[in-house]
Amino acid sequence: MRSRFAWRRWGLVTLVNCSAAIAAVLAFGAWQRFETSRGVLTSTPKTPGFYELADDVGYIPKANARATVRAEADGQTVYDVDYTTGPDHFRTVPEPLGNPDACVLAFGASFTFGDGVRDDETYPAQIVSLSGGHVAAQNFAVSGSGLHQFLAGLQSGRFQRAVRCKPTDAVLVMIPSLIWRTSGVGNPWDNNGPRFRLGADGRPVRAGKFSDPAPYNWRRWVGLTPVSKGDAIALAKVVVVAAFGELRHSYPDIRTHLILYRVASWTDVGLNLDDLVSFEYDLHQAGATPIPLEAIMPRYRFEQRDYVLHPTDMHPNPRAYRLIADFVLRQVNPSARGEKRH
Repeated sequence: MRSRFAWRRWGLVTLVNCSAAIAAVLAFGAWQRFETSRGVLTSTPKTPGFYELADDVGYIPKANARATVRAEADGQTVYDVDYTTGPDHFRTVPEPLGNPDACVLAFGASFTFGDGVRDDETYPAQIVSLSGGHVAAQNFAVSGSGLHQFLAGLQSGRFQRAVRCKPTDAVLVMIPSLIWRTSGVGNPWDNNGPRFRLGADGRPVRAGKFSDPAPYNWRRWVGLTPVSKGDAIALAKVVVVAAFGELRHSYPDIRTHLILYRVASWTDVGLNLDDLVSFEYDLHQAGATPIPLEAIMPRYRFEQRDYVLHPTDMHPNPRAYRLIADFVLRQVNPSARGEKRH
């Protein structure tokens, strides 16, 4: 009798504990969803009032806007610069000469937009200046954006409508964290951003925006990321390939270049070397071969401080952007390079 009572008691304790654990997990998941739902972007702490919402890409800098951005570390000024946009909503670059020999379209996030550097110090701007104006460039990057915005902006025609020259080359600079951003992980400011999913044919399909309800996603309910690491990598790969396909559809002769900026370890959150090597290989197999950063900045791994804004801010400095610009100029028609002009 005692044994039967003891088993019942322990069974009840186990049931109560399991119920409490499940309730705690669900509560944690609900708290995470609540925290994320508050992150719709209208501005950022660094650039208040600089952005506006957009149906196709989630958010975009305002047209003809200027923001003064400052940062300090240890009592020292890291940067104090202005960001300026033109009527097309994108960051300004110098005007090329008439009938330029080549035209480069630059895509990406803050590592292309140029967080912390002047308008004339971004790599698209330096492409124009280093070529003596013989190569045009346009900076279509938006700080904090992801691969999903790259594809969505091409699908909507936003980028194509802003093109002011005949494109010969397109460059995408991506950091590994863009893999997660493409699935809406780690970018709570981007709730209005376009959500993509893998279709039955393996191609990305637009599926609303990140803030739309996802009641059948059990991972959210238990506090996990909305997608697994494997699914995030798979989606990022097909989004890059689809975006390059959109570019070739609009500009059949365009050359596409993908620079994987993966040396800075702070961008590799949750992704190990094997993950990135596999990602690179799959992109190569799909016709979008990544260019490793070491091909552009051979000493970056060992002399990182020479190429970043500050040890507390790993965004590229003007020197790093000059090297990227030099590299891109080597990829376009040699006759368009500044050093070939006399």
